[in-house]
Amino acid sequence: MKRKLLYSIVIFAIIGISIPTIQSYPTGAPSDGRTGSPGDGGKTCVTSGCHSGGPTDATGIITSNIPAEGYTPGTSYTITVTVDGSGKKGLCVSPQKTDGTIMGTLTAGAGNQVTGAGYITHTSAISTATALWTFTWVAPVKGSGPVGFYGAFANNRNTVRKTLVTVNEKVASGVNENNALTHLSLYPNPASHSLNVGFDLKKAGKVRITLIDITGKEISTLNEGNFSMGFFEEAFTLPTLNSGIYFIAIQVNDEVLNRKILIQQ
Repeated sequence: MKRKLLYSIVIFAIIGISIPTIQSYPTGAPSDGRTGSPGDGGKTCVTSGCHSGGPTDATGIITSNIPAEGYTPGTSYTITVTVDGSGKKGLCVSPQKTDGTIMGTLTAGAGNQVTGAGYITHTSAISTATALWTFTWVAPVKGSGPVGFYGAFANNRNTVRKTLVTVNEKVASGVNENNALTHLSLYPNPASHSLNVGFDLKKAGKVRITLIDITGKEISTLNEGNFSMGFFEEAFTLPTLNSGIYFIAIQVNDEVLNRKILIQQ
């Protein structure tokens, strides 16, 4: 009996050595990045040992409201990830240059989280036929140039896809080069129950100032009307909100500029 037990232990030890350890990340990809980007060394969900099969290239998974002409530095955009198929689904997405430099600022939405230096991943695997995640990206500073959204996605245990969506920087964009608006200031930041908004209009126009949450949903309109050329500053009372990151959007005629604020109530 002892020999049989010893023999069984040896067999299981051999099997354990010969078969790679299968790790599982149901609550998110590893923080060192699994997007398949050059900056991540090409690593994807397969590299972690959680999924099998080589990753295949795919399109249409990452979409956004970034205009075709490119992003405006400092502006907030909503990024959407849609993964179809059977089985448990997950994601890992990061905005990078080809050398791995993280570009812009990420804010998680429902069902996802920010990990590492700048990666969005799931908080738990999704088993529905279509998994959808949204998160917010604030574009980097002027002169950053093209940014690649690298992503790897698990459709199920044996199917992994990867994609790259590149967005360009809009030419002649930014606060100082805006046709109508300059000298934008928001204070205090963090804010609690009131917020001062100040800016210069280089020409008269229709202005709309709104408060937006991280999903892109408009919370309230702070001011709207026709403004004369010149400096404007006003203190606004904020509605009762959950503490977190929000955005002030200022639309002057057809131009829109967003700025991030932290609200602590």
